[in-house]
Amino acid sequence: MNQPAFSDSGAAGLFDAGHAPGTIGADPDLRRRIESALAELGKAREARFGYAAYGAVVAALKRDFAIASYLPWTEIWNWPAERADEIINYLHGRHAETLGRPSAGAQRRA
Repeated sequence: MNQPAFSDSGAAGLFDAGHAPGTIGADPDLRRRIESALAELGKAREARFGYAAYGAVVAALKRDFAIASYLPWTEIWNWPAERADEIINYLHGRHAETLGRPSAGAQRRA
């Protein structure tokens, strides 16, 4: 059975394991924020491009954060909680790009 890519509830999933203190996975609020941002990005891309975009969104996340292809995207739950903002900002930037608005990073580079 595959692990679901997104979750609308904060309940522990089938494959959840205890996470070390100080990791993203140990903080339910950080997990919800990341899952919510990921789901919003997937929905926006699907609405704009008309295909099931969640797989592409997850693949881009894994590529851009150098997560090995054989690992699930939820590998980020094992990362230090300090990296959560980096992931959330990345997802919000991709969402803004999907909607045709430049991300904050793109505005700074211009």
